[in-house]
Amino acid sequence: MGEDAMKLLILSDIHSNMDSLEAIMEQEPDSDEIYCAGDLVDVGFRPQDVVHWARSRNVVCVQGNHDRLVVETYRSGLHLQDVPPAELTWPILNARWLDEASIVYLESLPERVDFEIDGAAYSMQHMYNGYETIVCYSEFKSYWSRQTGEKYRDNPRKRLIFGHTHRQSVTYLDNECLWLNPGSVGYNRPDDPSNETHYMTIMDGRIEMKRLPHKNNMSRDELRRRFAELYRK
Repeated sequence: MGEDAMKLLILSDIHSNMDSLEAIMEQEPDSDEIYCAGDLVDVGFRPQDVVHWARSRNVVCVQGNHDRLVVETYRSGLHLQDVPPAELTWPILNARWLDEASIVYLESLPERVDFEIDGAAYSMQHMYNGYETIVCYSEFKSYWSRQTGEKYRDNPRKRLIFGHTHRQSVTYLDNECLWLNPGSVGYNRPDDPSNETHYMTIMDGRIEMKRLPHKNNMSRDELRRRFAELYRK
């Protein structure tokens, strides 16, 4: 490892799941910088704690579609209404649990962040095109050019970071150009039956995919059951 190399913690799709986030931070306390590819909130029980964590640790974060949805719900005033239990949704509950400062923070998150660390150039955004992924070098090159312009033209090591799909992966389009997805901190898709929290670390350019089992993590089905038990009575 290079003398001045930094340890990056790469997260995405936290979805108000502070329990899983705390488990990651216990596992990776030596992280120098933390990046999140969006969806801090929604579909979970502790949005205020997650936003406070992101703000207090100066996490570099982009805005996800669920972040926007919760902000829109808050600004619409729907969370203030006496909504019947059968019509309650995660965005309404998350909007109720967030204060104005947290909403302003979520509103202020950029759609994209570009940065260069340890000789590699990165561009991070929540999603590529819905649930589609980049499948060839020419597509990668075109997208990178649209996103970053001439900023990192002379750097051959180009890396895109996406979230949204909740599917952890690293895909090489050639030896130096790749896109990666750290997976979901909050919950996994139905086609991933594991009950593990997913994230990545990057140190001196080396990417490591991490899968962390812990006792407080909940599957999507468990989240739905807990939601129904507490709020759909």
